[in-house]
Amino acid sequence: MKKKSVQIEIPLSIYELLQDIAQSSGWSFEDVILQTIKSGLPPSLGKVPVDFHEGLLALNSLGDRDLLRVVEGELPKNLPQGPDSADFKLLRQTYALRLLKWRGHPIPSPYETLVS
Repeated sequence: MKKKSVQIEIPLSIYELLQDIAQSSGWSFEDVILQTIKSGLPPSLGKVPVDFHEGLLALNSLGDRDLLRVVEGELPKNLPQGPDSADFKLLRQTYALRLLKWRGHPIPSPYETLVS
């Protein structure tokens, strides 16, 4: 696996929390940071058919209210329609939910199983 070194500044409180987790878990500090980043990444399109990528990636430019509208089946006028299939419509709604979750919003209970 290729690696890239990145230098960032983080608040001392977060650094100390990550250090505490590393010490208590027996993991290296680097592994704790990598796991934290992996679990906090936005939704991946790795298992999604390539034909759906453009339509799903367009959701990243939407605000939170518009994403919620997508979840509810409404589409903003400026959003590409994407393929006209039930699979794509469900993926679009699920991707919108995952974006909302990634942005820190609570997911209403009827939708929780779609983003777990």
